[in-house]
Amino acid sequence: MNVEEIALAFDCEGATLIGIVHRPESPSSRGVLSLVAGGPQYRAGCCRQLVYMARDFSAHGIPVMRFDHRGVGDSEGKFLDFEDVEKDLAAAILAFKRAVPTLREVILWGGCNAASGIMINAYLYPEVTGLIITNPYAHTEATQTVVVRKHYMRRLKDPTFWAKVIKLRFNPLPNIRSALLSVFKRVIRNKPNTDGGETKQVRPFTERMLSGFKQFRGKVLLVMSGQSLTSEEFDVLVANSSEWQKAYNSASISRSELTEADQAFSAIEARNKLISVARDWLIKQQHD
Repeated sequence: MNVEEIALAFDCEGATLIGIVHRPESPSSRGVLSLVAGGPQYRAGCCRQLVYMARDFSAHGIPVMRFDHRGVGDSEGKFLDFEDVEKDLAAAILAFKRAVPTLREVILWGGCNAASGIMINAYLYPEVTGLIITNPYAHTEATQTVVVRKHYMRRLKDPTFWAKVIKLRFNPLPNIRSALLSVFKRVIRNKPNTDGGETKQVRPFTERMLSGFKQFRGKVLLVMSGQSLTSEEFDVLVANSSEWQKAYNSASISRSELTEADQAFSAIEARNKLISVARDWLIKQQHD
C-alpha cells in the first residue's frame, strides 16, 4: 500500500510542535499516535523504534502520527516532562485528525514514562479508544527497594557475577552514585519553602496514573519486558496495592510478555516482536 509521510507543524499554547504523519492511501478510521519517552529522545524513538512501528502499521492501512512534545526534539516550548503532556496530546490529536480526515478513533502508544503520561491523561480525550503501553514507569521508594533486593539476590546466585568480582571487574560506583542521587532528590523535594509563600503540594505521579487509569474506558495492550527492572517495578506497584489491582483487573487489558526483551526492546528480534504483537492487536480491535 502506498503511504505518504507528511511533516506537520502545529500549535500548542503558543509553541510550535513538529510531527510526522504516516498516511496510507486508504487509511482506516482508527490511527495510532505515539508519545515519545523522556530523556534524550525525539519522535523517532529509542533505536528508531517509532519509525519502524509507523512504517509497519501504515503499510497495513493504519495511519500513524509521531511527534515531539514541548521542549523535545525539534519542538518549541519549555520541557514539562511526562506528567504534564495533557495539552501536547490534545494538540497532537487535533493535528492528526486534520491530516487524516477519515480518522475517528485514536490509539495512544508509549513506553516507559510516556506510558505513564498516557495513563494519566488518556481518559480526557473522547477520541482515544485504546492504549498500547510498554513497561510503564512507576518508580517509588517502595517499589525500588523490592526490585533492587530481588535483582541483587538473583545476581548473587549468578556465577558470572562472582567471576566479575574475582577479576575486579565489578564496579559498585554507579549504584552508589544512583543511591546518593536518589537521597539528594528526596531531600530537595521535601525541603520546606522558606520564601514566605505557600508550599505547593505535588500529588505523586503514581496516584495520578491510578486515577487516570481508573477513568479510562477503552481497551489496553500492555507489553512487558522480561529483562526490565522498570517493568518489574510496575508489577510490584500493582501487586502491593488493592486499588491498583482493582483498576488493573477491571480494565480491558491484553497483556503480552516478551521474556528476552530489555526496557527499550533494543534488539531487532524484540523490536519486531513488539511491533507484530501490537499490529495483531490493532487489527483484532478493528474486527471486534
